[in-house]
Amino acid sequence: MQKFILCFLLLTLSSSAMASQYTDYFSDLYSKEYNKRVKIVSKDEQIEKYEQKIGEQFVSSIVYGVGYMKVKGERKKRITYIVLLKNNCEIFWGHVIPY
Repeated sequence: MQKFILCFLLLTLSSSAMASQYTDYFSDLYSKEYNKRVKIVSKDEQIEKYEQKIGEQFVSSIVYGVGYMKVKGERKKRITYIVLLKNNCEIFWGHVIPY
């Protein structure tokens, strides 16, 4: 039973590490744009294989999710975000849509 719980914890922690990569990218990007501290938190995220070219760039996967964005001194905003990944899991393009 202990091995089962340990495996479950490792799987859940490893999946949340991928989510923070994209939210960290957006937090840095928007912090520079607003000249304030911006925190972006993912609540739900999906990754889908795409494996096609967009222009000259090969895109291996599309990541999309929902969460919230908190700008220092302002209220939280609900967001949807989308990220296009290159072959080596580097971010090719990303966008946040507040709603």
